[in-house]
Amino acid sequence: MRGICAILVLLVIPYFSQAQRQGIKGQLYWVHGNQMPGPEKRHIPRQGVAREIFIYEVTSAPFAEMENGFYKKIHSRFIKSTFSKPDGSFKVKLPPGDYSVFVKENKGLYANVFDSENHISPVTVKPRKFSWITITIDYEASY
Repeated sequence: MRGICAILVLLVIPYFSQAQRQGIKGQLYWVHGNQMPGPEKRHIPRQGVAREIFIYEVTSAPFAEMENGFYKKIHSRFIKSTFSKPDGSFKVKLPPGDYSVFVKENKGLYANVFDSENHISPVTVKPRKFSWITITIDYEASY
C-alpha cells in the first residue's frame, strides 16, 4: 500500500509543480493629462499603480459588452483575479493557454490593446514560462 501511495505522490507532484512555473507577470502604468510635446512642457513620467486585475479566457470584441470605453460584461470564462503592487508590478500563476487581461477601474474593466484577430489585451502562457505584459491605463490622457 505504501508503494502505491509513493508512486501516486511521484506522479502528482510534477503536475502541480508545473502549474507553479508559468503564468503572467507584468507592470501597470497610470498615465494622465496632456501628453503632447511642446516648449517648456514638463513631461510627467508614467507611474506604477495598484489595481485589481481580471484574467479571462482569451476574449474578442464581440464577446464583451462595452459602454463609454469600459467593459461592463465579459462573455468568456473568468479564470482568476489578482492585485498589482503599489509600483504596478504583478505576477499570477496560470496553466498554459491564451488569456485576456483587464484592469478594474471605477467605471468598469479597462483594456486598450487588441491583436490582429481582435482579441482584447491577449497574452499567451507557454509551459514553464512567465509571459510579460505592460498595461498602460491612459483613458485620462490626451495625446
